[in-house]
Amino acid sequence: MVLTDDEYHHAVKVRRLKEGDKVEVNDLQGNIYLGEILKIEKNKALIKPIQKQDIKIPDYKITLYQCMPNQLSKIDDIIEPISQLGVDRFVPVLSKNSAVKQSDVEKKIQKWEKIALNSIKQCRRLYPVSIDKPVKLSNINSYDDLKVVFYEKEYERKTKDLIGKTFQNCSIVIGNEGGFKEDEINLLVDKGFLPLSLGNYILKMETAIIVGICQIKIILER
Repeated sequence: MVLTDDEYHHAVKVRRLKEGDKVEVNDLQGNIYLGEILKIEKNKALIKPIQKQDIKIPDYKITLYQCMPNQLSKIDDIIEPISQLGVDRFVPVLSKNSAVKQSDVEKKIQKWEKIALNSIKQCRRLYPVSIDKPVKLSNINSYDDLKVVFYEKEYERKTKDLIGKTFQNCSIVIGNEGGFKEDEINLLVDKGFLPLSLGNYILKMETAIIVGICQIKIILER
């Protein structure tokens, strides 16, 4: 196995690993190995695999449909935490309160993919979060057996109402700083999404993402 480019820089320049040191290597094919650094050259490091690591894989999948904020840099900061929380697929959504263009979002995808790739080193994921091209909210389609939208004007239904039920996969829709229009919620309900409350307070987008995913994981991790 060979480390090059960013992986080489992280191991040799940042962590300052040396020949003979042990390092975990993800081959991005569903395997993480404990390896030994045999040789460090100018732009690459040669790794000898020693043992395949036993990594527990969740038996569910989470897709996050996230309405785009007006400052796309906010998404830069949430890719790593959603990776740590086990989101499998991230879909940027253009809602009525999104002031950014589809082309603006598409320009950010490569950066988000790089953040997602780097984040798996810390949380020992087998694969990085998959990042889709942006879609309009009206074009959201999900066949997951649990579909929820966290809505700031929903006061009755909460995630705890789902305790005791069994689900395999979940799609989550979360709004941006402007929230949702009522007709958007009606459209999602027609598509099978269940509006849920995150509590009595209106949360910032970044907070709602973390809280919402954590609540759904409690339901899925049976």
